[in-house]
Amino acid sequence: MKNQLLTDLLQLNTTPENRKIFTQRLLASSLLINEVLVFILDEHKEVSGKAARALELVCQKDVALIFQHKMKLFEIASTLKQDDIIRPLAKIFELWTLDHFSKNPTIQLQNKDQEKITTICFDWLLSPQKVAPQAYSMQTLYLLGRKTAWIHPELKLILEQNYAQGTSGYKARARKILAKIG
Repeated sequence: MKNQLLTDLLQLNTTPENRKIFTQRLLASSLLINEVLVFILDEHKEVSGKAARALELVCQKDVALIFQHKMKLFEIASTLKQDDIIRPLAKIFELWTLDHFSKNPTIQLQNKDQEKITTICFDWLLSPQKVAPQAYSMQTLYLLGRKTAWIHPELKLILEQNYAQGTSGYKARARKILAKIG
């Protein structure tokens, strides 16, 4: 089964039908999530990024299913530096935070979870990253900052300092967040 999962992960691409089939497979057999987590740690860059992307796709459908693996994802996010892993993890953290603060949450971010996500997202904002993980991190930190007072001033400071050298995508998201913070 592991070899078939590896083959399927390697064939995961950007076509909606391909993604839908693979996502449905993981949703139908949640035990496969553990194997996908192992593939993220694989040294084959080709499979690790696709495995992280697969978890993001599942999280978009069922945040609670991926949330069960939060400790492993925190560990991965804190140690791995590959762009194609960081981007899906940043999106997963944003999805968790959006769900947690929604009117009908399906997951509950404990204070420790929020602290870990805050630390990781600030690290991504302060280190050289592509725009997507930084944009997801800005949104996540903005939401967490509505509950934790010190986050918004720190986020504002970082966004203002990095604005001038940011890409157009970075600047667009930073403007939105800065306008919300006030």
